[in-house]
Amino acid sequence: MVKCHIQRYKCKLCNNIFYEKDTFSNPKETLSKESVFIILEKLKLSNATFESVARDLHISRQNVIDVFDRYVDYSPGKLPDILSFDEKHINKNMTDNVYLFIIVDFKSIEIYDIVHSRHKNVLERYFSKIPLEDRQKVKYITMDMWETYLDIAKRYFKNAIIAIDSFHVMRMINNAMNSVRISTMQKFNLKTENIDDNHPYYYLLKKYRYYFVSEFDDLSSKRFYNRKLKMWFDKHSLLKYLLDIDPKLEKAYYLTARYREFNKTTSHEKALEEFEILLDDFYYSNLSPFFEVFKTLSTWKEYIINSFITIPDALTKPEKKNDIPKPRRLSSGAIEGINAIIDKININGNGYSNFWRFKNRVIYVINKNVPILNTPKKKTKNNI
Repeated sequence: MVKCHIQRYKCKLCNNIFYEKDTFSNPKETLSKESVFIILEKLKLSNATFESVARDLHISRQNVIDVFDRYVDYSPGKLPDILSFDEKHINKNMTDNVYLFIIVDFKSIEIYDIVHSRHKNVLERYFSKIPLEDRQKVKYITMDMWETYLDIAKRYFKNAIIAIDSFHVMRMINNAMNSVRISTMQKFNLKTENIDDNHPYYYLLKKYRYYFVSEFDDLSSKRFYNRKLKMWFDKHSLLKYLLDIDPKLEKAYYLTARYREFNKTTSHEKALEEFEILLDDFYYSNLSPFFEVFKTLSTWKEYIINSFITIPDALTKPEKKNDIPKPRRLSSGAIEGINAIIDKININGNGYSNFWRFKNRVIYVINKNVPILNTPKKKTKNNI
């Protein structure tokens, strides 16, 4: 700790009192500039809390909160030309709603802004305040299959191409696959307390349920011994054993695998033709869950096809050192990583009650260059 004693002077002519210049801290601050800088640097880490920073620096938690509130005040700039919409579930102590609306810059993978609610009337008020000229420059918007987001995008971003995130489509198809698996599995359920004592088919369909929704190439190639069946398996033999249980199960698996392959490999130019073939197969599958998928995909077809558009100046991060970065497809995939950081900040902070502080903290951690105010804000009653 450094104590700075400021000399006080009194003019002999006018009796005015003045102080020598303080180079260690800002006016009316009790903490040095260096301490402020250290606090703000530590708060850049997602696993840091106001409490942990205070403990490290031997100051009060409120001191740390005051520094953050006064020096960090994020304001969004111009709209990026590609936006990603998503929501994040939070505790209701922070706002009157359980979902925050997250707007992400697709190219930079940084947060553009966070809105306290995803309700349509709130989003209408928010976007109506952004100048029409700025909104017209937005080229693409990615989102999930929620009508409110589609209505908002079509109303306020008339020049934007809308794309449905492929992750949400694949999740819906995996859910259909699981419905068929569970329906088949229950036909063999002996309702025993221990799964090992149940029917072999029930046991297998439950124990190896991940086989039906995983990329086959990602499954382990090692042989293994199953004690219940007293057999050796590899992934090829086990999958065949599983699919031979019921023709409907086999059909559901191959529909799911074909869509997964389509989603992974198809170009935008070929997507519509191949998508139509898949829709027909879903329709004529005689599987109720896949007929429901057919209806949903048919409704959102235009926007799903748009998700195969690649953006030349938005590149993937190479997985290996010598890999060549590839143009990224339109998706909301980057938001999943952002949501994980938001969860960490919220959980480590034991739940925030102040939305504006939480918003500033999240954006300060995730975005690379959030400015620190040269002139800190004055303390207000809201800084609690």
